Amino acid sequence: MKQLHLVLFLFAFLSVGSMEYVEAQVYTRHEKRVIRRKVRRHNRRVVRRTLRRLPANTRPIVYRRISYYPVGGMYYVQRKGVYVRTFPPRGFRLRVLPATTVVLTVRGIAYRYADGVFYREMNGEYEVAATPIGAVVKELPQDAEEIDFDGVPAYELNEAVYRAVEDGYEIIEVLEEEDQ
Repeated sequence: MKQLHLVLFLFAFLSVGSMEYVEAQVYTRHEKRVIRRKVRRHNRRVVRRTLRRLPANTRPIVYRRISYYPVGGMYYVQRKGVYVRTFPPRGFRLRVLPATTVVLTVRGIAYRYADGVFYREMNGEYEVAATPIGAVVKELPQDAEEIDFDGVPAYELNEAVYRAVEDGYEIIEVLEEEDQ
């Protein structure tokens, strides 16, 4: 019986395969079928932002029992003794926005954008909103990852796919995690 568990573990481990290709699911409004697109990540080294220590007087914002530490408009969570950059989830609320925030209007709806995160004003606070497709931002943060999206050179940041356009970077797709 112990060998059967080992064999199943090895089979599962070997069947995972390469993560070079990831499939994104795109839901269209008119059809209920799922369209799968190939996303190929380039082997470009991306600087992952980590901090060994937080700046003095950094106070955590607790959301769903996870402590987020705001530092310079970005958010960090503690993992294995260091603080790792992360993006806050939808529904996360703030009273004050980061200093780098810009105002965008997409399809008549006002958004605030800062470092890959979109916010909407709700009752005097700012809530992290879903990424609006079609929004154009002037520049991307350094940790945007270069990808090949269905044969189109693009960038991925916070589950959104951006392509370079004349005035900046336009969001062309939002990647969804597959439910298994």
